[in-house]
Amino acid sequence: MRFRQHPFSRLALCVAALGLAMSATGPAFSAPSAPGPPSAPPLMGVEVVKTTQSVPDYRQVRTFCPEGKAMISGGAEATATHSGYDSVALVSSYAEFYPDDTAMWVASARNYAGEPSTVTAWAICAWKPSGYEVVQAPLSQVPVDQPVTVPCPAGKVALGGGGEIQGHRSSLTKSSPAAFNSAKQPTQWVVAGTTEANRTVGVVASAMCADPITDVTWSTGRATSNSPAGGFLVCPDGRQVVGGGASASGPGSVLISSKPGLESEGARSDGWWAQAGSIYEPLTADVYVTCATR
Repeated sequence: MRFRQHPFSRLALCVAALGLAMSATGPAFSAPSAPGPPSAPPLMGVEVVKTTQSVPDYRQVRTFCPEGKAMISGGAEATATHSGYDSVALVSSYAEFYPDDTAMWVASARNYAGEPSTVTAWAICAWKPSGYEVVQAPLSQVPVDQPVTVPCPAGKVALGGGGEIQGHRSSLTKSSPAAFNSAKQPTQWVVAGTTEANRTVGVVASAMCADPITDVTWSTGRATSNSPAGGFLVCPDGRQVVGGGASASGPGSVLISSKPGLESEGARSDGWWAQAGSIYEPLTADVYVTCATR
């Protein structure tokens, strides 16, 4: 897909020699991490689906995995006409499951200007990998921007994860992997958010876990910029994107986008796109991408 360029954006993206997009004022994204030791079979039948709707604040947008496939990751983006990057924010981006194991990705957002937002939810689906299970943390009331951690069971790694922020005028600030093991694969997922009251916030977080997959590799990059901050982190050597995450840091910062980008839809390569905004400057956006052989 060709990523939209907003005329009011002050973020200039350039392409480094390694093929990594970054903030013009930020450092280059890091090189891809190395594969881990042999373990579970590779992911099969990877498929990305999405749904876009214009909705009022907090209205959920859902997109479903094809029948029989498991949700391994997902993403979301919020945009709004006549609104800048400091006036729209994601509220949720997470997996939800019906009793019959039907999997969907849920996304919602809010617009500080009180206008409808265009919200897109992406689901990344595949045939169920070895050891697959979904771990969800119960609703937690925590200080604003304090991460809620979802650990995978011992010996398993996180393929993806997400969360929802609850409270008056709530916003998502972090949904990203953590606690990377010796094979450079994450064993936890963290979610954080904020509210207008700037006191406590309700956080629901979940992770999609599985046995370690040799072919799945993670890369990470950081951009520090005036609002918005972020960029596009590509998969190396023509590999396909199978997940990703993002984390915004800085006063008043929120996530606007954390989503897959596909070469098949016009991106220069498969990868992960993330942006964060704030009324304060500068801010930092950490971007994560998971890639695998096609």
